[in-house]
Amino acid sequence: MPDDGANLEHRLERGDIVVFETCPFSLPTGDDLAFLFQQRLQGGSKNISYNPSTHAVSGFTRQSAEQEARLQSLLRAFSAGATAWLSALAPRYAAQWQPDRASWRPEEEATRRLRLTARNDLLHFDAFPSRPTGGHRILRLYVNVNPSDDRVWATSDTFAKVLERYGDRVGIPSGGMLAWVERVRHEAARLFQPMTQERTEYDDFMLRLHHFLKANEEFQDRAPRRLWHFPPGSAWLLFADAVSHAELRGQYALEHSFFIAPESLALPDEAPRAFFERLRQSRTLPQAA
Repeated sequence: MPDDGANLEHRLERGDIVVFETCPFSLPTGDDLAFLFQQRLQGGSKNISYNPSTHAVSGFTRQSAEQEARLQSLLRAFSAGATAWLSALAPRYAAQWQPDRASWRPEEEATRRLRLTARNDLLHFDAFPSRPTGGHRILRLYVNVNPSDDRVWATSDTFAKVLERYGDRVGIPSGGMLAWVERVRHEAARLFQPMTQERTEYDDFMLRLHHFLKANEEFQDRAPRRLWHFPPGSAWLLFADAVSHAELRGQYALEHSFFIAPESLALPDEAPRAFFERLRQSRTLPQAA
């Protein structure tokens, strides 16, 4: 069991993965778990997704209203259990977070055929094309519910190291007045619409970085790697925007994402948005006369 409080927050925010050998909240078992194993993705869907705001389930092959209702009920229960447990474990984050989607991942990662930018087995930082964060951090919880096989990941460099090495190649937008105006506009929108989905320059950069790294053979082949084996029944937490990671192998996992407000961070100066802003400002310092 990892330490609570500041130690947990510091580990996560600096790019560590915090592992729980046994998932600390209830999971589907018996017939319910067998039911989940039987679910199939709808054509083109990457995972089966549950939205805790609307309770809608998507991405699955629908066979009946009863099947949809049962799937929705199981994912809703997982979302509620995960959220309640994490709220108690990390109340600092929960005070202002935005719970994002939960997902059921029925496919074997090692044999999936996905387009390049959708592949999980390539090192990357997370960025959601349809759900920009506006500078909130992406905290993700995973649980391996496979009855017999490990889920295998690789991790590599942190965001700060990757930004220093590849930031200019990805394209750092200029700072100055336009950037200041963009930040003021975004903060004003959040004041009146806290759940705004407005894209920022940071969101655009993170998506470009996500795509760049997956297509960059040098990074994929030569970056240092650490392998992780998550056994059946284990759970793990990470800030998926802090450490580059790849899901190499494993079938049957539950996942839940949370957007963590910058104001809730223990180490706000070590957030990706903070590194991004400092680098952007350094590129726009006035030239000496």
